[in-house]
Amino acid sequence: MNTLNRIMVGLDLTIMDETLINYAAFFAAELQIEKVYFIHVEKSLEVPNELLQKLQRENVPADETIRQAIEAKVLPAFENIPQVEVEVMVEEGNPLKELLHWSKVKQIDMMLVGRKLRLRGSGVLAQKLLRSGRLGVLFIPEAYDRPNLQRVVVSTDFSEYSEMALDRVLHSAMAKPEIRVICLHVYQVPTGYRTLGISYEDFDKRMRGFAEEKFSNLMKHFPDLEDRAELMLVRQEDEDEIGELVVMEAKRARADMLVVGAKGMSAAALFVLGSVTEKIMRHDMDIPLMIFKKKNEEIGFLDALLTP
Repeated sequence: MNTLNRIMVGLDLTIMDETLINYAAFFAAELQIEKVYFIHVEKSLEVPNELLQKLQRENVPADETIRQAIEAKVLPAFENIPQVEVEVMVEEGNPLKELLHWSKVKQIDMMLVGRKLRLRGSGVLAQKLLRSGRLGVLFIPEAYDRPNLQRVVVSTDFSEYSEMALDRVLHSAMAKPEIRVICLHVYQVPTGYRTLGISYEDFDKRMRGFAEEKFSNLMKHFPDLEDRAELMLVRQEDEDEIGELVVMEAKRARADMLVVGAKGMSAAALFVLGSVTEKIMRHDMDIPLMIFKKKNEEIGFLDALLTP
């Protein structure tokens, strides 16, 4: 069963939108997405006339003007995949609050947002969106104009969160048997090996063997992945920063997407994603980054704060 049936794409009326629209069309066709919502949120729709000169039509409300402009870009991108239902939404209010609200109302499985590197915009909203809800987020780099989905790297530490990410990837990619899944595991040789009277090389070999055993056990839970999954082991040295290392190795593996299962939040640790996920997000990436979260993860009183 596909776990990605309904996706939402956040647009901000910048050049980034073109990249997001094109990738959303590709993504929907590749993974047989049922419905794609495109949403733009204005803090206020009382926009000065001079800012709407290129869009505004006489006697047409601002929200309808913006909607028509977005549809003019969206509909041509989806004309060859009529099986995918598309809806454009223009809302007014706090962007974070509206995105979280409508993602819940529309029962969204994944939010697509832009990852800006050089384009104007901080990308803070996208990161707040990820930290503030149970919703998974797919970050698309700016100017990502050659979408592909042949090699997916899943960062795994064999925890329940990385297993969840692998499960989501598997079920979403069932219709694409040609997709290869690379399970990237980064490990360290603990300094305590000296006290055990074991050489560094021997302890390293044992660490790799332990990871391979874990991977073998993991594959027993995912028999459909046995023929298209592989384990990629990378040793982290003392000077290596984990986020940079994961990103670098994903690129080395020629990944079309990097997938991470993020630890959720609790009332005592709001906005915490887990140290590895946080560090990965600090690095500029030129490949899509998908971060899954547990939908049933408890987030304390945050729901009450964000409920309209």
